[in-house]
Amino acid sequence: MPREHIAKVLERRTPALMAIEGVAGTGEGREGADTVLVVFVVRKTSELAASIPSELDGWRVVIREVGKVTAPPP
Repeated sequence: MPREHIAKVLERRTPALMAIEGVAGTGEGREGADTVLVVFVVRKTSELAASIPSELDGWRVVIREVGKVTAPPP
């Protein structure tokens, strides 16, 4: 059975991922030759990593630490 397109998975799963304290965003990324679902976190801790699944709907999840994300001033 083919996997659902990653954009659809992100659309459906991002609200729950963003509800996890420390998650700054989600996106589509590359890990070598593979397309992966990326969860961006402020600071990667073992507790936070344990609360984020390693796979969602057939897509591997990669956690990337990005620090605090803020919008630029207008």
